[in-house]
Amino acid sequence: MKRNITILFALLSVSLAFGQGKYGKYLSSKKLALTYKNVKPAEKDDYYQQYYWLVKAEKLKTYPHLAEVKPVVLYNFVKKVNPQNPTKKLDERGKELRKTAELSLDQYFKNKNFQDNEILLYNLETYVDPSQGEYFTKVDAEKIKELVPKEFFGFASLNRKTGEETNYYLWVDKKNDKYKIVDIIPNEKDNKKFYASLKQYLPKYTFKKKFMPTVKKGTKADKTDKNFFYIMPFEENKDNIEYKTDDFETFTLSQVKREGETWIGVEKPKNK
Repeated sequence: MKRNITILFALLSVSLAFGQGKYGKYLSSKKLALTYKNVKPAEKDDYYQQYYWLVKAEKLKTYPHLAEVKPVVLYNFVKKVNPQNPTKKLDERGKELRKTAELSLDQYFKNKNFQDNEILLYNLETYVDPSQGEYFTKVDAEKIKELVPKEFFGFASLNRKTGEETNYYLWVDKKNDKYKIVDIIPNEKDNKKFYASLKQYLPKYTFKKKFMPTVKKGTKADKTDKNFFYIMPFEENKDNIEYKTDDFETFTLSQVKREGETWIGVEKPKNK
């Protein structure tokens, strides 16, 4: 299923097990670091990339509003934002920079010098993305928004080279013990009724992808409503909408607001 969006995040199912590969089983950067002496030269790409992902995930875990999010969730988020860039894909300059960074990293890992080491972290970032290309991104944990407490988070990823910012949304589906990075904008191909209704009420409406929306849960006392997320895009005192979903795949338009007018409900009541 192809998404007609410019934001580069497809639906990502996150299991409760780490990724495949020899080093994907490690949950702790410290435990991974202590296995360094057994790492073969040909395994350095996977080894240092895994260490980088774990360090970044552990940093996010230190923030109070992310404390209850399972480590595997943050790990998979970091992995999504910063996918691996194998040596064979680098140009000659990138390979040279990675080789230099590797020499420095090797010394720190041999001496077990891991704690609060800014030089190690600098070389680690240089190693995983020496060309500072499409993966040279930063997630500022202090700016992560808890849109629905303990259930729905908004992350802004900044490409430090291009200045481009991309929003990601993490859904913690506790009911089914699943964790997903989801798209909050309805897919037009799979939500034809949604877009038909939107066109009927607001034919010129366009989604603003730059800004994070307001998100709230349905009424807890109503079994038919409590699992829904109600999404309201960034308000600019112009045309706006509110829509709902319980799986971030199928969406239903619930309210619309024309510029200068009040909100009106548009969702058809269910047949009893």
